Amino acid sequence: MTTWKEQLAFAPLEAADRGEEVGRRLRHAIELGVLENGSQLPSESYLASRMGVSTLTLRSALAELRGLGLVETRRGKGGGSFVKANTGDITRMQRQSLEAYSLEDLRDMREYRAFLAGAAAAAAAEQSHRLSMGRLDYSSQEIRACEHPADAIRADSKFHIELAASSGSVRLTRQEVALQAEVGPLIWVDPKEHRDTAAEDHAKIVEAISTGDAQRARTLAEEHVRRDMNLVIDERMTMDRTPVEALTRSASTDDAVAAIEALAAMFSGTAATAMREVEQAVRACIGAGVRRDRADSDIYGAARRAVAAGAPLLYGTGFVAEESYFGESWIAWCYTPSGPESPQRLYVDMDLYDFATAPWRPHDQGDESPIHTSHAYVDASGTNETVITLSKRVVVAGTYVGTLGADLHVSRLQTSFEPLLRPLPANTCIVDQFGAILATNTGRFVGGTISESDDVRRQALPGVPWTLCLGAD
Repeated sequence: MTTWKEQLAFAPLEAADRGEEVGRRLRHAIELGVLENGSQLPSESYLASRMGVSTLTLRSALAELRGLGLVETRRGKGGGSFVKANTGDITRMQRQSLEAYSLEDLRDMREYRAFLAGAAAAAAAEQSHRLSMGRLDYSSQEIRACEHPADAIRADSKFHIELAASSGSVRLTRQEVALQAEVGPLIWVDPKEHRDTAAEDHAKIVEAISTGDAQRARTLAEEHVRRDMNLVIDERMTMDRTPVEALTRSASTDDAVAAIEALAAMFSGTAATAMREVEQAVRACIGAGVRRDRADSDIYGAARRAVAAGAPLLYGTGFVAEESYFGESWIAWCYTPSGPESPQRLYVDMDLYDFATAPWRPHDQGDESPIHTSHAYVDASGTNETVITLSKRVVVAGTYVGTLGADLHVSRLQTSFEPLLRPLPANTCIVDQFGAILATNTGRFVGGTISESDDVRRQALPGVPWTLCLGAD
């Protein structure tokens, strides 16, 4: 067993629940071929010491692996615990696992995987003069001989893990193992259709690394991972389409576009209504001269009611107080990270959140400030979601007192618009003002962009700076 494999499989655990994590770590290493079929595991005392767990915890994890058929224990001379790769379990989890992910989950995973693979390939190229290229080259072509999906999963994952290991970073390699264990089985529905393309991609990446071309290696690795993940996203999108829903393809283009325009207006109207309710609470508190804590409570109550009324279209709404008026900046915001049925208060450290440069901060246009619509962005305030925020300044007696906002979750836009997009040409998308795709009828476009130079038929949608792009390339 090579050094990096030992470091990867048996590194000290960092998670709090080490009893569960030790079993997961070893299971991933076995399923992905890091610990090869038939190889003998080190002694229990050695493993426990290396991984930083008690011998009792390790024995419990090994017992679980034996129950899964991934480890067998032999008695007597030459005995011990041996790896027993169970490829059947990998293939059985394929479709069931895919159903558990949303399109937004898969899009985010695609970008994270591409980032890791690109970084690993670039780092490997920069130190190619001291790498064993033969090992990486062999693993890149191993997939050509695979007939069974489980074998293709294992071969492809081994290449990506070898690529990560070539970066020289154990942490990066460990992240790649976790991702391969999570998403690797989802990609290989039909290895005969996919294996040659994967082998060609692998070979190009290895060639770029061997010549020390870091930028090309990064680009090729990122493109390869995105193509693989786009297959997964396409498959996941088809799983949501029932035979009855497929009949919507008989609708005319004009009817579909009209329905999309109406839904866009509904989203913007819902956001505007929510902000009006919160604004009424803000003005009432200021007019009554209530204390800051009472104002915060009343405004949050209004935000919570507005979110409930706007569900499921609305993700969150609230008010950010202006420091120059209230003496301090604070936020009263309700959002729904666990779904419309579970509204929660958003807590933000205002010392760390730079509201002045937030993408959703509205423009200063006097007392009659219009509603401003942000582009799609990942909020750094703690929501950890991709959102679009509609916002509006609140001005009382000529003085700016704060900002209203209403969040739309991008995954909700995809879910809501996608059935209406189905009758339209393939690759039809709805994009924001910077070309970021908010909804599409083609899985590989989820989370992508369309530039102004792309030759597509465009139609503006009412109430928001969004454009319907019909049949993008």
